[in-house]
Amino acid sequence: MGQHGVGRETIQVGPDSVTMRNASLRTMTRWAYHVTEYQVTGPDWIGTDRFDLTAKAPVPATEDQLREMMQTLLADRFKMTSHRQTKEMQAFVLQVGKGGPKFKESGSGGESDVTADKNYVLTVARTPVARLVETLAGIFRAPVVDQTGLTGKYDVVLNAGKYLTEMHSPADGDNRPDPVAIVSRGLQEELGLRVEGKRMPVDLVVIEKAEKAPVEN
Repeated sequence: MGQHGVGRETIQVGPDSVTMRNASLRTMTRWAYHVTEYQVTGPDWIGTDRFDLTAKAPVPATEDQLREMMQTLLADRFKMTSHRQTKEMQAFVLQVGKGGPKFKESGSGGESDVTADKNYVLTVARTPVARLVETLAGIFRAPVVDQTGLTGKYDVVLNAGKYLTEMHSPADGDNRPDPVAIVSRGLQEELGLRVEGKRMPVDLVVIEKAEKAPVEN
C-alpha cells in the first residue's frame, strides 16, 4: 500500500485478490461494506487522499469473503474505526418497470466493467446490477437502492445523451436538463428500469477516525 497522485480510480477483483489503484478511503470503504459512495461519511480527506492497495487471500474466496477481508485490512492499515447508522435522507430507488427489463444476461466471460462519459453514455459489461447502482449514485449524487431483484451479470449500453436535445430548448439557454431526469428517462425507455426519488431510511457507514498515513505491508 502507498499514497498515490491524481488519476482514475480502479478496482480489480480476482478469485483470491482485490487490487485498488488511486483509490480514496471512501472508495475502499464503500466497496468493503458494499454500499454506495454517498453512504460513507467521515473526515473530508477520505474522499481526496489517494492510495494504492493490494489484498490477497491465501485461497480463492467469494466476493463477500473478500469484502470482509477488506474491512479487516482497513482497520489494520488505517487504524480505522467505524459504525453503521440509519438516517432518513433523499435517495433513489431502482426498480424494474411494468414491461420487465429490456436486456438479457451476459453470455460471455471476461472481467466486468462499467464506464460513463460526459455525454451520458453508460456502458455496462458482464456486470451485476450492484455495479450499475454504484455508477448511478455517482451521477445522481445520492444513495441508490436496488429493488430490481435482478441477480445475474449483464451487458448494457445506455445512451441517455440522445434525450439531451429533446429535453433542452433554446429558451433554456446554457442550463442543461437535470442529469437525473435525462438518465432516468434513458433507463426507463431503453432498459425497462424505473427510478423513483424519495426520502427514506438509508444505511450509512460512519468513519469515526482513521490515520492519513496507513501502515505499510
